[in-house]
Amino acid sequence: MSKSKIKRLIILGIITVICMVGASAYALNCNGGRLVYPMNFKEYHFVAKDLPMIGAMVIVLMYVIYLAVSLVQYSLLERRNLKGKRPGKTRRVNPKLGYLGFFGFAGFFGIFTYLHDGTVFPFCFFVFFGFFGFFYEGKMSNILADERFLANKREAERKALGIGYKMSFLLLVLAGIFLDGPWLNLTAILLICGMSLILGLVQFLSEYLLYRYDRMDSEDWSSEEDV
Repeated sequence: MSKSKIKRLIILGIITVICMVGASAYALNCNGGRLVYPMNFKEYHFVAKDLPMIGAMVIVLMYVIYLAVSLVQYSLLERRNLKGKRPGKTRRVNPKLGYLGFFGFAGFFGIFTYLHDGTVFPFCFFVFFGFFGFFYEGKMSNILADERFLANKREAERKALGIGYKMSFLLLVLAGIFLDGPWLNLTAILLICGMSLILGLVQFLSEYLLYRYDRMDSEDWSSEEDV
């Protein structure tokens, strides 16, 4: 993904957050908190003062769609480039893509949307924490992928998946314990948040551990050469 497109994504994300914060502040101060506080939508009737909040929600939805489409396009382009690239090299990745990991904090908006109208979808944004792994993958961009590197990659993925498996098992046990009538909604939230965080953690750990193993091997190899 080009630097210009990354900057565009970041700038649009900041604008989206500013629009949502501004619309929420307007609704709280000038519109009695409509569309911010929980309300019964069966009795909802439109008023002109709802327009800023409705517009902000549309902007958030459009940005999420644009972000998802951009990431899919980037993934498809990388796969196409890998087919025509000389083997033995890691893929080219801009480490600035790691800044997309900050969108994981948008998952905390799920607290407000759940209290507002029961929407739990924003909790899925926790999976974006895995994008912090691009910081480490970018440091290993377009380097020689020899047997040592591939062995480290397999070991990093094995450990990351092992941690993810253990955490998923623990999450399933907790969900089974609290899966009861009064706790049903909280159990659903626990599963959504837990699985999103686990997926993000596995993605991040696989890149972090690979970078760590590769750096340790490089330092050991340098020490042997000095001797």
